[in-house]
Amino acid sequence: MELAPEQFKRFFPLPVTVITTVDPQGTPNAAPYSCVMPILRPLPLIALASALPRDTLRNIRSGGEFVVNVMGRPSFSAAMKCAKNYPVGVNELAQEGVATTSARKVRPPRIKEAVGWIEARLENEMIGDKYSLVVGHVVCSEMNDAYLQDGQLNELPMTLLMPYFRTGGEIYMKRDDIGVDDPSMQ
Repeated sequence: MELAPEQFKRFFPLPVTVITTVDPQGTPNAAPYSCVMPILRPLPLIALASALPRDTLRNIRSGGEFVVNVMGRPSFSAAMKCAKNYPVGVNELAQEGVATTSARKVRPPRIKEAVGWIEARLENEMIGDKYSLVVGHVVCSEMNDAYLQDGQLNELPMTLLMPYFRTGGEIYMKRDDIGVDDPSMQ
């Protein structure tokens, strides 16, 4: 079945993340984002696409830092409530009872029950008419020890398929299952 070009998201899995930032007054902000991706291994870069205008984007521009909280099933429901349209200056995390912990190298907090965290500093921004593409330099990445067993995640990150907003299904293959001895794949 051929789809309209913009409908590719119906079969393209998107990660479930929540971006945390802080505003100029130091108030935490949180918003779900699924248009997030790494940029070229082994570069420590991550990109996110944002609609214009968004509090998250404004906070990244002013503070230069953000945390990509990679969500799993245990924290999915609570974190997604941060998508509500709160007024500027309201801490969505506190309003929704989402527990946080301090980040290691940036000011914005981490969501405590996330599967993992990617802390980044603004490297570059490309602005379009209706969107912004933000590139961050990763300064810290960490998997949540609460979900590790023998060094492996036992709670996998969630993905979604639009417009259905549900998990993408079974995991098809792990990178280690490929069996490629390519240092750039590490």
